[in-house]
Amino acid sequence: MSDAVAVKACLKFSHDHRLLVEPACGAALSVIYENSKALAPFQKIAVIVCGGNGVSIDLLAKWRKDFSLD
Repeated sequence: MSDAVAVKACLKFSHDHRLLVEPACGAALSVIYENSKALAPFQKIAVIVCGGNGVSIDLLAKWRKDFSLD
């Protein structure tokens, strides 16, 4: 999992749920957002989402720019 993919998931999650999460959480979310084949055998999947104490809108915007995710 790359940092860019984790940040992309953070951005998608913030758009979908209006909550900020850190890239460590984005790594777990990216498995869902990227439709990982590893999840194919499962019908129900739960992802525990942790808080975003170390992230802000400005930081997410910086990462978006850093990883060219526009």
